Amino acid sequence: MTTTIAVGMLGLGTVGSGVVMRLTQAARKIEQTQGLRLRLAAVAVHHLNAPRAVTLPIGTRLTDSIEAVVTDPKIQLVIEVMGTLKTAERAIVTALQHGKSVITANKDLMATAGEQLTALAQRQHCDLFYEASVAGGIPILRTLTDSYATDQVTAVAGIINGTANYILSAMTAGKTYSQALAAAQRAGYAEADPTNDVGGLDTTYKLMILSQFAFGQQLTIDQLAPQGITQLTAEACQQAAQAGWQVKLLAQAQRFGDQLACRVAPVAVPQTTALSQVKGVQNGVAVTSQAIGDSLYTGPGAGSTATANSVLNDVIVAAQQLVRQTCGRAFNQNHADLTVTRLADLSQRYLIFTDSSVLKLQRAANEGDFSLQRHTADCYETSVLTTAQLRQLAVDLASDGRELTALPIAFSTVTTTTAIKTTQPVHVAI
Repeated sequence: MTTTIAVGMLGLGTVGSGVVMRLTQAARKIEQTQGLRLRLAAVAVHHLNAPRAVTLPIGTRLTDSIEAVVTDPKIQLVIEVMGTLKTAERAIVTALQHGKSVITANKDLMATAGEQLTALAQRQHCDLFYEASVAGGIPILRTLTDSYATDQVTAVAGIINGTANYILSAMTAGKTYSQALAAAQRAGYAEADPTNDVGGLDTTYKLMILSQFAFGQQLTIDQLAPQGITQLTAEACQQAAQAGWQVKLLAQAQRFGDQLACRVAPVAVPQTTALSQVKGVQNGVAVTSQAIGDSLYTGPGAGSTATANSVLNDVIVAAQQLVRQTCGRAFNQNHADLTVTRLADLSQRYLIFTDSSVLKLQRAANEGDFSLQRHTADCYETSVLTTAQLRQLAVDLASDGRELTALPIAFSTVTTTTAIKTTQPVHVAI
């Protein structure tokens, strides 16, 4: 027997158009395998007469009223793909208050207001799913919920912003930052204003969501203090690659007992790791757990069809729950109360870039009680340094008018809980 579910959608841009296309193409399979007929009843858009990339199914109502969709008593499920904050939040709240389950791809909103929206959904006995909010084409959230249900995740590390990864890959290949950004914008991988992508905020929102699923821990932007890629040079990326590393904007969270150390920053990822080979606009999330060990999940992080596929998978789960009358269970059931610190505050190894003399560096290393290994003309690998040692090295070089670029080496932190201290973050130009 086939059950028809009436669906409303807010937004008909890149992702919304992909949802319509995938829904049309997969309708027969969904009906055959799931016993569901998903009828797109209405779509709300900002401009009714704007050109559309897709043709809506016969019988779908196009409207410029969000309210008309989220309050329609015939619509049982709402897809939000507008990509706004306040407007989307009001729409989702109204939909939930009217007893409708909601699917969203809105990472900014779910990272900052997800807790309140989830609580409202549970009170209303509705579902709120948002798989597409992180690494659009990779089902990482549901994987963490289902496949790691009996396991304990100890670390996640993600390349989860395709724009930044594309730029860093292009810089490693020889382009300047400006050239790489311009190429990303021409290819449609970067927005006209790429601030959130290159500044690390987009990655931060996604790590905030990942942390909830992997560790049960809420994070804030202040706790993560993201660093972007705008101050990196192509020379540093290229020298790092020659020395055996790939520079990546990495989202990291690592658990040490009851403490969680986190970071969003450009780091040097060893080329011996699979994560380092995630290039261009691809995304990758590495998960380390007690039972499974190391796993890597890769795929497109954005794009019309990939993100739409994740949205539709959530729609199917929500529709099945509607049929079974089992709506209202929170998407993420993992909750913990961990002490949050910064990975930047831990002792770890660094790649440093400086044109200072070898003699000056040797003297600084001897006085600071650490060692250096030279890889290229201006690229050195340090032994494990404390933040105080790195700060002093920067001061020593600055006294001679030399600048220091320091990139943490991923996965090199000291892994004893006694090494986690509350210190002032080191300020080194990168």
